[in-house]
Amino acid sequence: MALSSLSRLLRQCELAFDEICRLEVGTESAVDRGKSTKSFLMALFEGDDHHSVEGIDTINACYGGTNALFNTTNWLQSQAWKCAYGAVVCSDPAIHPDPAHISSIGASAISIVVASQAALFLRKGRTTFIKHSWDFYRPVGW
Repeated sequence: MALSSLSRLLRQCELAFDEICRLEVGTESAVDRGKSTKSFLMALFEGDDHHSVEGIDTINACYGGTNALFNTTNWLQSQAWKCAYGAVVCSDPAIHPDPAHISSIGASAISIVVASQAALFLRKGRTTFIKHSWDFYRPVGW
């Protein structure tokens, strides 16, 4: 889902993969415990021999995608910004250990291009509210 979302977005925006200098992923579920979802997405950049793309995954329930957007926006506003575009991919494959429960959860992916002249404007001042509360249980073992 994440691969499809990112490749479709860049094709629709008529952007080449080598125009993206940051790729940040927000997700609830890691692909595996050894590497990030971003490393799988980097396969899309190999055709342009483009490997210098900053960013990483944020794995954190519903806040992962928000944090990925904030991280990429912070990058855009920093001295580390070196090209026009960053990309954010928010994806959750909704892995559940018990197939009987799969009907009560969903799966999705979206991708966002982050640029200095974007249609969506994020104000510098923002507020985040996070508290520890139980919403669902996702066991660690596979």
